[in-house]
Amino acid sequence: MRKLILSALILCLISATAKSQDRIYRNNGKVIEAKIIEVGSTEVKYKDYNNPDGPVYVLETDLIKKIVYENGKEEKFKESMKDPERYTGQRNTAIKVNFLSALYGYSEISFEKSTGVGKGFELSLGIIGAGKAGVLYYDFNQLGEVKRSPFGFFVSGGFKFSKLPDFILFGKTRFTHLMQGTYAKPALYFGSYKENQVQEKANNLFVVGKQNVTFGALQLELGKQWVLGDNFVLNTYSGLGIGFDNKKEGVKYLNQGPYYYENLTAFNYVNARGGKSPGLSVTWGIKLGWLLDNKKEK
Repeated sequence: MRKLILSALILCLISATAKSQDRIYRNNGKVIEAKIIEVGSTEVKYKDYNNPDGPVYVLETDLIKKIVYENGKEEKFKESMKDPERYTGQRNTAIKVNFLSALYGYSEISFEKSTGVGKGFELSLGIIGAGKAGVLYYDFNQLGEVKRSPFGFFVSGGFKFSKLPDFILFGKTRFTHLMQGTYAKPALYFGSYKENQVQEKANNLFVVGKQNVTFGALQLELGKQWVLGDNFVLNTYSGLGIGFDNKKEGVKYLNQGPYYYENLTAFNYVNARGGKSPGLSVTWGIKLGWLLDNKKEK
C-alpha cells in the first residue's frame, strides 16, 4: 500500500514539474522547453528551462506556431507575413514609369493597387513613338537609312500575386511592406501603331510606305519590387508568353533576289515576338515610381 501511495506521489510530482515549464512549438516541428520572459509583436524572449541562470534567447514570432504556458494556457501565432494588421497604415497604391522604355521607342506609365496581403492589380498605358525611334538599314544606295517614325498606343493589365519578404536592417530593425516582394503576374497586352516600312514595287522598285500594325500578347511576368521608405518603388520584371500581330518584316534572301517580306519575327516596342504569328512573346523592363497617400476616411 505504501509503495502504491509513493508511486502516486511521484507521478503527481512529475506531472506538476512538467506543467511548471513553458513549451515553445516551432513551425519546423521542434519543441523548446523554456521559461518565457517576454512576448513581443515580432519576437519572444526566453531562457532554457534546464538552465534558468543562463543567457536569454530570442526567437522570431514568424518561426513559432504556438506557446503552451506552465498553467496550460495556449497562445497561437498567426503567420505574421500574412497578417493584415502588420501593414496597417501603409500606402497601397503607386504610380510607376518604365525607366528603360524610351530607349526602345515608347513610353509607359503604370498604376498599381494592392487589394490585400500578397495580391493586387496593375494597369499600364503606353505611347509608341514617344522615345528613341528605331532605324532600318538597307543595302540599296538609293534608300540609305529609313527611320521607322512609329506612332500608336497600347494598354496592358494583370493581377499580381506576391510573396512578401521580411528584412532585418542593421540586425535590429524589421522592415516589410504590403507592395514589396517577388511576384508572378499574368498579363494581357493589346496595342496598335503605324510605322514606316520599305515596300517592294514592280521592277525592283522600292518605296517607303506606312505599315499599320495591331498586336497583342498573353504572358506570365515574373518580377521583384522593393519599397523604399514607404515613398518610392523599384520594380524589375521579365515576361514570357504568346504574342500575335499582323506585322511584316523585311528579310534578305541572297539566292532569291533582293528583299521579300515575311512574318518571321516582330519587334512591337513593348514586346518582341519570335516565330510566325502567333509566336513566342517576350517583355522586360525596370520601373520606378512613388507611393500615393491613402484616402482619409470621413
